Amino acid sequence: MDTDRGRKQQPHEGGNDRPYLYIHSYPPPDLPDVGEDHGERPVPNGVCWYLCSGIQPLTAFQPGQDLTAQVAIGNWQGGNSPSMAYVGLWWSKPVSGPVIPDPSKFMGFSPVAVPPHGGRAETTPLTARIPASSGNHICLLAKVWHPLDNVAAGGLADPVNDRHWAQHNLAVLPAAPAAPEPFAFLATNPTDDEVTYQIGVRPMPRELWGNVPNDERLRPVEASAWLSLKDTTTGGEAQGQNELTHTFTLSPMEQRYMELLLVVTDEVGGDAFAPFQIAQYRNERPVGGIAVIVRGSPT
Repeated sequence: MDTDRGRKQQPHEGGNDRPYLYIHSYPPPDLPDVGEDHGERPVPNGVCWYLCSGIQPLTAFQPGQDLTAQVAIGNWQGGNSPSMAYVGLWWSKPVSGPVIPDPSKFMGFSPVAVPPHGGRAETTPLTARIPASSGNHICLLAKVWHPLDNVAAGGLADPVNDRHWAQHNLAVLPAAPAAPEPFAFLATNPTDDEVTYQIGVRPMPRELWGNVPNDERLRPVEASAWLSLKDTTTGGEAQGQNELTHTFTLSPMEQRYMELLLVVTDEVGGDAFAPFQIAQYRNERPVGGIAVIVRGSPT
């Protein structure tokens, strides 16, 4: 009896040694039959697609100053030799959906040799000056590619569905400021069609807390919050306690500013933070998101 009948062939079986690259902090991809891979990877449940730790900021972000980051790459190819991965890094305004990176916001390029069979390697540090006009929050987008690894045509950054892309999108807000200010971000439609989307805001699921950068060893805590999301184009507004949903339609290639007012109604200690998420959906499937971290007030 052939015990391997019907089992999916792995790239390292049967002599296939082409590169099979992905941003490393995601789990190893569901390896396809040889010759059938198109780079597709719906991110499984439990993966924080908007806060990939494979993109590693090495300096604190300050508008008008240099920002340095590096990217960790994984390679699930067969064979015995490392492959040269090519990695690009961009910054953008905070976006809740997929986006085509702006060439003027390119931070740098790094080739890196990555061992096969699930090996890992990190790029050299990449540094760029982020203009003072960037605003107080930005998104980092990374792409890995190789001529023999299947990469989708076009320049769409799609970290939810394409294993070659990753996103690190984080906003940090102070707890209980005297006059809460809305957090502005872009809802995006990078397609050539008019598309209806939903924005959902809620506390970050507990199983994703481990993805939040936490150099200060702060405690993640659950907290209630009053939420108000304003569509700056239509004037539409959605409100809710702890959760809200807003449905809207974007024209082809439209980017639309949304403003979220998030007011935590529980006490968050000075040694803690409360994580929330903004997620954009199409037909109930996520297309992008942002982590919103509310820091506790120092005592």
